[in-house]
Amino acid sequence: MKKEILNNKIIYILLFVILAFSIFFRLYRVDALLGFYYDQGRDALKVQEILTLKDLPAIGPTTGIAGLFLGPFWFYLLAPFYFIGRGSPVVAASFMALFDVAAVYLIYLLGKDFFNRKVGLLGAFFWGFSYYLIRSVRWFSNPSPLPFFVFLLLYGLGKIILKKKEKYLLLVSFCLAVSLQLEIASAIFFFPSLILIWFIFKPKIKNKKNILYALLIFFGFLIPQALFEIKNNFLMIRNFFSFNKGEINTDTATWSMPTLGLIKQRCLSYFDSLFSKLEAVPKIGSKFLGSLWLAFVVYQIWRFFKKRTDQDKMALILIIFLFVPLLFLFFFTGNYGRLYDYYLTGLFPAFIFLFALFVSKSFKKKIYLPILALIIVWFFNGNIFYLKGYLSAGVDGPEHITLGNQLQSIDWIYQDAQGEKFNVDVYVPPVITYSYDYLFQWYGEKKYHYQPLEENIPLLYTLYEIDKPHLFLLDSWLARQDGIADTIRVEKFGGITVERRLRK
Repeated sequence: MKKEILNNKIIYILLFVILAFSIFFRLYRVDALLGFYYDQGRDALKVQEILTLKDLPAIGPTTGIAGLFLGPFWFYLLAPFYFIGRGSPVVAASFMALFDVAAVYLIYLLGKDFFNRKVGLLGAFFWGFSYYLIRSVRWFSNPSPLPFFVFLLLYGLGKIILKKKEKYLLLVSFCLAVSLQLEIASAIFFFPSLILIWFIFKPKIKNKKNILYALLIFFGFLIPQALFEIKNNFLMIRNFFSFNKGEINTDTATWSMPTLGLIKQRCLSYFDSLFSKLEAVPKIGSKFLGSLWLAFVVYQIWRFFKKRTDQDKMALILIIFLFVPLLFLFFFTGNYGRLYDYYLTGLFPAFIFLFALFVSKSFKKKIYLPILALIIVWFFNGNIFYLKGYLSAGVDGPEHITLGNQLQSIDWIYQDAQGEKFNVDVYVPPVITYSYDYLFQWYGEKKYHYQPLEENIPLLYTLYEIDKPHLFLLDSWLARQDGIADTIRVEKFGGITVERRLRK
């Protein structure tokens, strides 16, 4: 390693700078800007049950399909970081962000080992400075660490197919199992991609024990869900088949031949989802480079059949890994036809790397250096101003709600109560109050050594978040509160309103 760094000093200085900025972008002001809402509160409460041995869950977060759940890996991944932080979401979120910093290094390693250091460096730069990828990991939800494991999976595939190192089959199996536990919408389509890659390259696994161990790893991750299924009369399997028959979460068949309108709509969605990771708001530059990038992909496929160098093979692996899921999604019309951006989280690593490869190969001659510089400026300009606005945002805006002003609201309640016992009633969209349930339980107990009472007493605090899309629900809730208690004092913290009330 020392020799590698000394022989490529400029590359590693630039990589160090990219990693340093990547850490900064992902960790700066986490305490103030962390979104701690329904998902995060639910996860924190479940992790607390794990750490206190009240429950060891066999299933994880719900998916976008009613009655289907992910595996519990996400909860157990969070548990040690909540333990280290003594329940702090900031500490846990910071450790999750470091997974994405590691992904920045992995994309460099992928480029260095299978192409060249410049490809890896470009990929690290694009990933490390991407506004939406930074926001994605700061989302602090189960898809957040997925890219790290996808990069590992791609690295393992390259080692198996190109370097003939069959023990990496264990790494591929592990990463595939973890990916399914973190985000099923994209990870489920890894299977046809891997089948096609295996069919084309036909890697030989001489030691059959590696196949056995790989299967044990993969199915080992499914044991908790299998036990849950047995206990609950195969609930998820029944829901899965009902969903595929178009009986739940759909207003049409789950799978059908795409119409021209749907194909056009999906292509536009793909473009926005992919190129917003390079230019926060895709404009003419993204469209122009996107056209060139697609031509490059076609050229790389042609090169594979003509040249078949190791680099061409690795490029085809990445192309298959990206485009096979996109092709299958043309036929998916379930979940009311929705295609959320995070459904493609598992595909972003292959896309960013392919774009870095396109830039590196298309403009590698010195004569093209000005064009290369323009692309870097285009990318930088399309992200840095959005990053600056996000990282420097105040927490007192009329609609701002993050952990920063959530804790300010809770501090105000306790300080106003001055040690007196109180009730609290909370309204948040979408109604379920997991975030505040956890924050009062953790922060209130840790800092003030007591929690709100459940039985009714005269002192009542109401806390509610702004809910513009459903103002009638908030108004109804406030009307009910007015019927049971009189308002004494009101305070606002961004998009959060706190009221001291006395019961009538």
